[in-house]
This record gives sequence, C-alpha cells and structure tokens, in this order.
Amino acid sequence: MRKFISFLKFSLPLFLGLLLLFYAFKNVQLDNFLSKLDQTRYGWVIGSIMLSLLAYVARASRWQLLLRAADQKVSTFRLTLAVYVGYLANLAFPRLGEVIRCAVLKKTNQIPVSISIGTVVIERIIDSLVLLFFLIITLLFEFNLIITYLEDIFSTFRIALNGIIYTSLTLLTIFTIIVLMVLRVHTPLSQRIKKIASEILKGMLTVTSIRRKYVFLVTTVVMWLIYFLMSYMMFFALEETSNLSLKVGFMLLVSGGIALALPVQGGIGTYHVMIAMMLGLYGVENTTGLFLATLLHSSQVLSIVIFGGISLVITLGIEKKNHNDIK
Repeated sequence: MRKFISFLKFSLPLFLGLLLLFYAFKNVQLDNFLSKLDQTRYGWVIGSIMLSLLAYVARASRWQLLLRAADQKVSTFRLTLAVYVGYLANLAFPRLGEVIRCAVLKKTNQIPVSISIGTVVIERIIDSLVLLFFLIITLLFEFNLIITYLEDIFSTFRIALNGIIYTSLTLLTIFTIIVLMVLRVHTPLSQRIKKIASEILKGMLTVTSIRRKYVFLVTTVVMWLIYFLMSYMMFFALEETSNLSLKVGFMLLVSGGIALALPVQGGIGTYHVMIAMMLGLYGVENTTGLFLATLLHSSQVLSIVIFGGISLVITLGIEKKNHNDIK
C-alpha cells in the first residue's frame, strides 16, 4: 500500500505536468521552435545559471539565521549543500525536497529534523507572503492584464485546481482528526508526536528570535533580487524579447514563482504554460514565449541537476559534525 501511495505521489503530478506540456505545444511547429536554438545568445543563459548559485547561497544564509535562533549552528557551505540536494529531490517528488534537506542536516550536523522542518515551514510562509505582495503590486499597475491572465490560467488549470483544493482539504481534515485523537491519549506514540510537534513549533517561532532581523530582511531582498535578475537577463538571449521592459521582467518573476509553487515536479508544464501565456499578454508570439519558457526552465533544471548532483556526492562523503561545530 505504501509503495502504491508513493507511486501515486510521483506519477499523478508528473502526468498533470506532461498533460499541460502537451497542451502548450500541441499547436507549435517543431521546426520553428528548434530554429530558435541557432538564434539564442547562450552567454546570457550561462550568466543566468551562474547567478543561480548566488541565489542558493543567499537562501542558505537566510536559513542559517533561523537555525541559529533555534540554537543550531551550521556553516553556510553545508546549508547550501542541503538546499541543493533538497531542490534535486523536488525534481522527482514535489515538496519532498523540504524534508530531504532537513534530513541532510540530520546526517551532517545531527540537527533534529523536526526543528529544521519548523524553520523551513516559516521560510516558505515568508516567501509565499513575498510572492503575494508582488502579486498585489502587479495588480495595482497591470490590473486589466492580470485579471485576463488569471482568467486564462484558471480556465486552463480549472480541473487540476479543483482536484488539488479538494484533495488538500480532505487530507488536512484527516490529518487534523488523527492529531486530535492522538493528543487525547497518553501512549509512547502520542508522547513522541507531541515532542515532534513541539520541536516543529520551536523551529517556526525562530523568526521571532532572530538577533539580527535586518540581516534576515536583507538576505530575503537579495535572494528575490537575484531571482528577478536570473529571469530578466534571459530576455536578452533572444532578439524578439530583448526589448521587453523591467515591468515584464517583474511579471515573469511572479508568474514563474506561482508556477513553481504548484505541486508538479520541477514546474514541468505549469511553468511553460504560465510563462507563455504571460508573455502573450505583452505581444510575444506563442512559439517564442514557449521557447523562452523552455530555455528558462531547462537552464535552471540543468543547474539543479549539476550542482545538486555535486552537492549530493559531497554530502554522502562529508564528515559528520555536532551542530555546535560551525566550520
């Protein structure tokens, strides 16, 4: 039964992604699409990939502040390795990477998984709030376009969104009932669950105990600025998109963030559809929009596979340390 559930967790999101990918490319002439490979300025693509390294280091640095607030000390280098391994896992199993990177810290620095998960949860909540803030900004400046865009997206993803919402609510209800039932009894299992829940809460509350909150704010701003530059500079890889404005680049950041937040392996399909639709609002022809989306997506997946794979190898052979060792 467990293997069947694991199979569904892997296959259903992948099937949805491939279905959306088929939907995106069904009317695209392959020759026209592939001809753009010869027109691509690959220097900008390589630049975007190298810039992504800074984004992962910035995320690791911000995570380090949360862990320190929970009295857990880890070097930025080891946290960067864990973040990369987590993103590598996300390519196969959506959202599993958040647990995997916490498991990596347990292996390398003996940090309790429940505490690190709490810090990851609060980190994701903050990023979701940042993305929501960006969405509100785009609504203020591009209200009509955003409404049209959201209507198109909802129409495309309607069945999938309904399924995700209903499934999430059902699972949340079942999980809540189980937790309440367990907490009402006093058994070794219930005591263990209470302890884990307490440690996760401790990890989440670290955001209120950060000593240098301004550093946390700066690392968050720097991380999102790098994300923006990573995507915006890709406009210059194609002649057709090289004249797009910073405003379109901001829209690209928001659209890409939402697409990658959906529970599909690596944003396959969701990213391509949403980016192409968004660029179409600014007059970019569909084939060009899909090619740019594919270029963006493929370059970042390649980056994760390369650097994530290297990080995994290093992690497997790295010396274990106590969490108080911060070399």
